[in-house]
Amino acid sequence: MTTRSELFPLFTNIALSADDASAIAAALYDIARCDGEHAEEIEMIKSLLEGIGADLGSDAPAIPGKMTPAELSIAITDPVTRKLAIECALLLAWADGAFSDKERARVSEYATALGFAPNDYAALESTITGWVKSGDMAPLF
Repeated sequence: MTTRSELFPLFTNIALSADDASAIAAALYDIARCDGEHAEEIEMIKSLLEGIGADLGSDAPAIPGKMTPAELSIAITDPVTRKLAIECALLLAWADGAFSDKERARVSEYATALGFAPNDYAALESTITGWVKSGDMAPLF
């Protein structure tokens, strides 16, 4: 069984700036498009953007701007926020029920740009993938 501590910082109350959240949303949109858009993935991104808008008391943009791994590495410097970005990317990749080779390669590019060593990224991917496949939602509660 996966624990909350293994999923940290997912499902915790870390403070994200609007800029950080927008940058993550844009990266997620880039990843979602790499193997064709899937409704589940786009809904996840829209939900994040709506949350940003609600937090700011304004309307969130319908579609995030463009993002590359190099740009995200400049936009997000905090290590916890960087980990959160990759965890979100992994969850997004699984949102349609399949983690394609194209998605895996693109998420890996983001992880590398954000400073993840290959072994650290592999461990994070394994944890998120195992948790998603288990269907065990206990760590959320």
